[in-house]
Amino acid sequence: MIFKEINIDSKKELDPYFEMVDYEACEYCFSTLYMWQHVYKTGYYIGDDFAVIVGEYEGDSFSILPLATREKLPKVIDFVIDYFEKSNKKIYLRGITSEVVELLKEKYPNKFEYIEERDLFDYIYDAESLRTLAGRKNQKKRNHINYFIKEYEARFEYKLLDKENFDECLDLMKDWTSNKEENDEFDEGMDDELLGIKKIFDDFEVLKDKVKIAGIYVDNKLEAFTIGELLNNNMALVHIEKANPNIRGLYPYINQQFIVNEFENVDFVNREEDLGIEGLRKAKLSYHPCKFVEKYTVREA
Repeated sequence: MIFKEINIDSKKELDPYFEMVDYEACEYCFSTLYMWQHVYKTGYYIGDDFAVIVGEYEGDSFSILPLATREKLPKVIDFVIDYFEKSNKKIYLRGITSEVVELLKEKYPNKFEYIEERDLFDYIYDAESLRTLAGRKNQKKRNHINYFIKEYEARFEYKLLDKENFDECLDLMKDWTSNKEENDEFDEGMDDELLGIKKIFDDFEVLKDKVKIAGIYVDNKLEAFTIGELLNNNMALVHIEKANPNIRGLYPYINQQFIVNEFENVDFVNREEDLGIEGLRKAKLSYHPCKFVEKYTVREA
C-alpha cells in the first residue's frame, strides 16, 4: 500500500469517508488530522469503499480505526493487521473503541495487549445542558456568565470570524501566558497547537464548508475565540477554545454562546481530551460530561 500524506488537497478525497462513519472520537475528522499532521505524520490509503489512516508516534507506525461502514469494518481491520504483518511492523493501533476491542479479543485471542488511555478519553456533553446551564450543578457557571454580562454590558459582541480577524486571534494567543498548564508561554518558536491553528486559518477558504470560528470582542478588542464543526449529524466537536483568563466569565460565556448560536440542533458536544493535564481535566469535569469516548491502544502481546 502506498500512503499519501494528509494535506489540504486530501480533504475532497477523504470527506466522503468521514461522512460514511458515525465515530464519536475527535480523531475521526479531517480538520483534526490536518491540524496535527505535522506532529503525527499522518497519511492515508483509499481502498475499496474504505480509507485507512496511519501515523507515527515515538518512532513507531500506528493506525487508527479505518473509515468504513459498520458491516465492512471487521474485514477492513483484518486488512490493516495484514498490512502491518506484511510490512514486518509490530501491529499498533490507537484511538480504538471498546466495541472494536471486544471484536479483536474475540477474533484474535491472546494476540494483543489492550491499554486504556484515560488521558485521551474525549469528553461528551449534553448540548442542551451547555446551552442553558440549568440546574444546581451549573450555578457557578451561570454566576460567572451573569457577572460578565453585567460588568461588560453593551461593551461586548459575539460574532463569527473570518480571514480579516485571524491576526487578532494569533495576537491573543501570543498574549496568553497566564494558564501555563493549558498553554505554554509563547516564546521563540511556535508550539504544535499554534501551528495547527495557523493551518486552519491559512486554509479556511477550503475548510469553512464545515469549520466555524467565533469570537468575543470586548471594547472592540478580540478577547476570546473558538473553533469547531459538526463531527456527525448529532454531535458538535470543539477543537479550540481560547480566552483572556483575566476577564471573569469570558470562558463560560464563549463556551455557551458557540453552542447556542452555531450548533443549536445537536444533542451532544465533544470537547476533546484532557491529555492528563490536571487543570484541563478539572475544567472539563466542571461542565459535567454525560459520557466519555473511551479509547484504547492495541499492541501485539
